[in-house]
Amino acid sequence: MRRMLPLLLAALLALPFAGCGAASDNDSGPAVKEAPSTGSPAPQSQLSSPPSAIPAKNLEKQRPPVTEAAGEVVEALRDRDLSRLADWIDPELGLRFSPYAHLNNGDLVFMPDELPSFRDASKRVWGSYDGSGEPIELTFREYFETFVYDQDFAGAPNVSEGKLTGTGNTPFNGLEVYPDASFVEYHFPSAEAQNSGMDWKSLIVMFVPNGDGWRLCAIVHSHWTI
Repeated sequence: MRRMLPLLLAALLALPFAGCGAASDNDSGPAVKEAPSTGSPAPQSQLSSPPSAIPAKNLEKQRPPVTEAAGEVVEALRDRDLSRLADWIDPELGLRFSPYAHLNNGDLVFMPDELPSFRDASKRVWGSYDGSGEPIELTFREYFETFVYDQDFAGAPNVSEGKLTGTGNTPFNGLEVYPDASFVEYHFPSAEAQNSGMDWKSLIVMFVPNGDGWRLCAIVHSHWTI
């Protein structure tokens, strides 16, 4: 019995430590639950990284040659079609009529909805006659037949873009008045040798760029002057 007593005491002393070890191995505390997700992942396009650069593209259509626009305007003049002519007029600059190559403040300018008709009998002063200095007082039809389409310019033998075939004592200053403009000249050379080349005539139509096209800003008559 005495021999067994130390063994019993050792066994009794070991019991508390065995319980603590079991608790340490098996009891890890209450389980923690994660809050349920209430959103969805941000799409790739909304992430903070910047999108790749898109190269700029030129969407403007190529502007046709100014000679094409000039051809249509001169055909409208030949046909006396003022409605077609008005469609070409620049809405901001209007259409200037100059009886001579040198444009000046006396020239009349008409907006698209102001272009007179051939039935308009009212006389206007369109400038001054070369030489005499007398006022050019004519109806629109009279001015048209004298200082616009006094030759069949649609069939002119010489057509040039950006340069003049017919030059005289009156310098052409169209590009000073309209720096961004382009022009086309319809030219009839002198027909009579005895006139020493003084009976030539030209019609100059001027255009300014407008988007992918052209707008008419001036119709200039040019011929030999004193």
